[in-house]
Amino acid sequence: MKATGLNNYTQRAMKGRKLMKLDKVFPEGTRTDVLSQEITHDFVLEIFDKAKRARSKKKKEELLTVAETLSKNIGKWLVE
Repeated sequence: MKATGLNNYTQRAMKGRKLMKLDKVFPEGTRTDVLSQEITHDFVLEIFDKAKRARSKKKKEELLTVAETLSKNIGKWLVE
């Protein structure tokens, strides 16, 4: 068997099967990214709390804007 970076069990289980590349499964134009955080009520409340504790007015306004935008997207995911 070729050295594919897979362990021996995986190589034996996949013997005779063709590997598919992700490029062939997903349609063209899609991106592969990393999910970093689910937007939940608690996550939005944490940002509101950070805004309350912020000292500068500019930082407070930025955090409130972010929290407002995230509150409209609860249940979705942040992507890096």
